[in-house]
Amino acid sequence: MGSSTAQQKPHVVLVPFPAHGHVAPHVQLARALHARGVHATLVHTELHHRRLLQAAKAAADDAATAAPADEAFAVEARRAAGHLRRGRHPDAVRGRGGARGRRPGRAVLHGVRGRLMGYLQFQELVAREIVPLSPAYETDGSLDAPLDWVPGMKGALRLRDMPTFCRTTDADDWLLHFHVHQMKIAAASKAVILNTVDDMEKDVLDALAPLLPPIYTVGPLASVVVALASTAAAATTTSTMGVLQEDKECMAWLDGKAARSVVYFSVGSHASMGDAQLKEIASGLARCGSPYLWVLRPEMAAEVEVGEDGLVVPWCPQEAVLNHPAVGLFVTHCGWNSILESVVAGVPVLGCPVLSEQTTNCRQVCMAWGIGGELPQGAGSDEIAGLVREMMTGRKGKDAREKTLLWKRLAQLSAQQGGSSYDNIGRLVENILLKEI
Repeated sequence: MGSSTAQQKPHVVLVPFPAHGHVAPHVQLARALHARGVHATLVHTELHHRRLLQAAKAAADDAATAAPADEAFAVEARRAAGHLRRGRHPDAVRGRGGARGRRPGRAVLHGVRGRLMGYLQFQELVAREIVPLSPAYETDGSLDAPLDWVPGMKGALRLRDMPTFCRTTDADDWLLHFHVHQMKIAAASKAVILNTVDDMEKDVLDALAPLLPPIYTVGPLASVVVALASTAAAATTTSTMGVLQEDKECMAWLDGKAARSVVYFSVGSHASMGDAQLKEIASGLARCGSPYLWVLRPEMAAEVEVGEDGLVVPWCPQEAVLNHPAVGLFVTHCGWNSILESVVAGVPVLGCPVLSEQTTNCRQVCMAWGIGGELPQGAGSDEIAGLVREMMTGRKGKDAREKTLLWKRLAQLSAQQGGSSYDNIGRLVENILLKEI
C-alpha cells in the first residue's frame, strides 16, 4: 500500500443476516480483506455469538487444546436491532474510512450475494402485471409462464425459477416490495461484491453490469482465503467456524466407503421439510442402492427409518464431507454456499430447492452449468430412488460429473494468485476502501 495510507487501515463492518448460510461467507470475506490489510468487524446477534462460542469450545474440547484466537477480524455481539426484529434482510458490507466522524456506510458494498438477477426482475414482474399472482397459481400453470425477457439467462426461464419471494397474491406484499427496495439500494451503492466465479456466470454478470455499480466477483471465497493466506506476510487462519456444532464421526464412517459411492443429503441450516416428505426421502434413500449420509437437523427430526447402509447426523463439516473421495453425489437445497462448495469439490448435485433464490440456483445447475439434475418438490420415494440411481450410475450423472470437474478447475484458477477472484479482492481494497480514508 502507498505511504499515504501506511499509518491507517480501511475499516469494514460486515452485517450478515443472522443465519449460518449468510454468516459463513461474511467470515470468509473478513479473512480475505484482513489478508489485504483491512480491519474488519463482524456484527453478530447475541444468539449467534453464543452459538459461535459454544461451537469453538466444543472444537477445543475435541482437540484437547485451546482453540486459537481468530485475529482476522473483530466480533461485536448485538441485541437484535430494529431492522432484524422487523424481519428485514440486512446483508451488507459497510466500508468506513479512518476519518473521525465520517458517516459509516458511505462505501456500501452490497453483498455477498449469489443470484441478483432474479431479484432485480421483481419490479418488472409487477410492471408486466405478472405479480401479484392468481389465488390458484400453484395449480393453474401460472408458475410455468415463460420469462424470455430476463437478460443473461440461457434457456427457457420460468416464473417458478425466480426467487420464491415473488410468489404472492397480494399487491402490497411487504416482502416483495422489500426486495424491490433492496435492489434500489444495491444500485445506489459504490460496489457490489458477489461470491461467485466470473467464468461460471459471465452471461449474467455482463447483463448485470449496466444495472449496478462496479461488481467484484470474489468467489469461491473459501478458496480465495486459502490462496491469500499462503501469500500473506503473516499466516491467516482459514478454518470456518460454524454456528452449528458438527458431527465429526461421519468422516470416519466415510473412510470405510468406496470412492464416489456415497450420497450426501442436506438441505442446509434453514430450509425445512414436513414429516411426510421426510419419510418419503428416507424410504427413497434406503432403496437407492448406495450408502448415504443424511444431515437431519434436530428441529426437523422425524421418526424415519434409516437404511442398513445409511448414517443420519444432526450437522456435519460440509466442505470436508464434499471433499472426501467417497462422496459421489450431493442432494442439496441449492443454497449458494452449497453449490459453490460442491463445484470446488467436483461433486455433481441433485437439487431440491425449498425457498428464496434456491429455485434460481437449481435452474442454473441444470440449464447453464450442466452439473446436475432436479428432484421435484413432493417427489415420492420411488422417484427419489430412481433419480439418485441415475445421478450415481447413469449417463446423466456421468455427464454432470465431467462438467463439474471442468467448473472445479476454473474455480481453482479464479481463486489463485493472478486469478479473477483473487485479484478482485485487491481491486476492491484499492478502488473502493482505500479511497474512503
